Amino acid sequence: MSAEDLLKLPWDLQVPLASGYAAYVLAYTGLRDRQKTVDVAFISLVFSLIATGVLALAAKRSVEPIQAGTLAFAVTVASGAIWRKFGRPLVGWSLRAANITWANDDPSALASLSENTKCYVTQVAVQLDDGSWLSCQSAVDFTQAPFGPFQLGPSGDIALYVTDITEADGTEKPQKTLRDSAYGDRITYVPAARIKRITVRYLRKPSRSLLAGVTALGRSRPEPKEPSAAP
Repeated sequence: MSAEDLLKLPWDLQVPLASGYAAYVLAYTGLRDRQKTVDVAFISLVFSLIATGVLALAAKRSVEPIQAGTLAFAVTVASGAIWRKFGRPLVGWSLRAANITWANDDPSALASLSENTKCYVTQVAVQLDDGSWLSCQSAVDFTQAPFGPFQLGPSGDIALYVTDITEADGTEKPQKTLRDSAYGDRITYVPAARIKRITVRYLRKPSRSLLAGVTALGRSRPEPKEPSAAP
């Protein structure tokens, strides 16, 4: 079925289809690259049932079609966000708690790390193919920075705020011009082909006082021989 055929469908069919797909895109952002067409179709269809139900309730209350369509779209998209935020983690936790499976539906471990919203990133370190390390010793400082504290791509590439560089021979090079009050924070992109290893430290739901303590500790202790985020 082409896009023109979809546009010829009745309004009460177009709204659920569009709403269902929009909810799917939101619910599986960053996880869609390995899903099959049949998965996309049926997941979208499941979300579209919510829009169909809203339209049916609106028709009983004699709500205007445009208002009903807008409400159906908003509720369906919200359901996608709720599923992403709470539904998928709850299902995964339930399966692990019941000892059914410890696997999740993410396409890769990188996808699981990149979609994490429950834990705070404290340190990031990347080992390059030449043996050197790029590290962000206190990622907490860059939580509010653009693209902070780091960006992990689905193909294994990464962008991070490099506070320290450790050469393969152990020479350390602190990056003193990383932050600039006029020009902002400098983020470094590293392609997947150059990366040998990525290490990330997390804290689960720390309080602000704990975050401050972690930041102060990272600044007060002597520089390590290797990035502290590395093993």
